[in-house]
Amino acid sequence: MRRLIPLALPFALAACAATGIGSPVLPGHVNAPPPSMPVAEDPLPLGVVWSWQGTQMSDDARLAPDAPERYTLQFLPGGTVSVRADCNRGNASYVRNGNALGFGPIALTRMMCPPGSRDGEFLKGLGAVSGLLFRGSDLVLTLKVDSGSMRFTSSRP
Repeated sequence: MRRLIPLALPFALAACAATGIGSPVLPGHVNAPPPSMPVAEDPLPLGVVWSWQGTQMSDDARLAPDAPERYTLQFLPGGTVSVRADCNRGNASYVRNGNALGFGPIALTRMMCPPGSRDGEFLKGLGAVSGLLFRGSDLVLTLKVDSGSMRFTSSRP
């Protein structure tokens, strides 16, 4: 019996030291893997100005502005997006959930743009946006019912 006490004593001390006096015993296995974490979505860079390069429709029709810098989006904190549609400027709300994206009504100035402006097509496209994805450094906004996509570039690195 005397031989068992010296052998049991190190195990008892190790058990007390592992939990610490007054420490709560945590449930679960000691060597269990950590719980899986949800995959983070690509962050939508705030404050970056995205210039419209064109819209590709599913019927192969293509729209492209003569001056992409006159058709821009800038996502801002608080779920707001600043919009420039040629000679008009405004803003709207946006909601993103994963790859799904939608814009609220766009409050916009109502100046008459010069002939050849693509402001109407640009705004119509924004009203049909249903999602987003990044292709390299480009932002691609997909349109509802797989009707096409709008491609934007930025000057960010």
